[in-house]
Amino acid sequence: MNEERLEALLSVYRYRGPMPDFRSVERGRTRRQSWIWLAAAAAVLVVVAITLRPPGNAWTMGLRTVRPGDVISSRVRLRSREVGIIDVGNDTTLRFIGKNRFELSVGTIHAKTTSPPGIFIVDTPRARAVDLGCEYTLTIAPNGTGLLRVSAGWVGLNNWGQALVPQGAKATIGPHGQLSPPIFEDASPAFQEAILRHDLKTALPLARRRDALTLINLFRFATTDERLMVYDRLNQLVPAPPGVTRDAIRNWEFLRVDPWWADVFKASGVNAIKKKKRMLPPS
Repeated sequence: MNEERLEALLSVYRYRGPMPDFRSVERGRTRRQSWIWLAAAAAVLVVVAITLRPPGNAWTMGLRTVRPGDVISSRVRLRSREVGIIDVGNDTTLRFIGKNRFELSVGTIHAKTTSPPGIFIVDTPRARAVDLGCEYTLTIAPNGTGLLRVSAGWVGLNNWGQALVPQGAKATIGPHGQLSPPIFEDASPAFQEAILRHDLKTALPLARRRDALTLINLFRFATTDERLMVYDRLNQLVPAPPGVTRDAIRNWEFLRVDPWWADVFKASGVNAIKKKKRMLPPS
């Protein structure tokens, strides 16, 4: 069989398409290799980010982790995935003591927490603010006096006494550390000023039913005669439960007042504090 005859027989198997462009094949291979390298680089970055990510209980300031003993004196936001955020104001000196405890010497902070009650603590020169699941602003003056304003939840102010301040209320820290009772910010200015002056004759007639929480806190500040004045006005606004009598107030049997708190909370429009362990009203 000659070559012409063989070529004719095999012609039915001839490839009739265009010749492949091997340059495009090479470009595709290069593109796939580039994607592989990019994916590998991204994986490395993820591993590095996870490795460098601060633990959940750490406080950070931007990309920096705050260490015990660090002093923050500029306007900045601190974050903790475990606790929440702290916005530090101008002209403020805030020292990180460790864990979730800070010391505010002067200036203003705004804190918003999502942690369980009692985890976040701020010491001031004359009192300690204990977070009970809340959002609040705390301002300390150069002489150590202060003002706490609560916008959500509750905050406990403690030294030798205790003030439990609910949402919508404020309390002051006096020059000698004395704590005011909680005062709702929507109370009349005259009532607020009279309470801060401890002018009960002026304050008591101005009290609303919602101000019952302020009044029940006055018992621990008052003399015997003043306690009876407070009792009479509070009893008009929120009738005392059986057993909470004038004689109990005169003799200052504080535990006898305990049943009154639930009705006072309800009248004041606040919820009782939610804690793992029950917190007694201030003594």
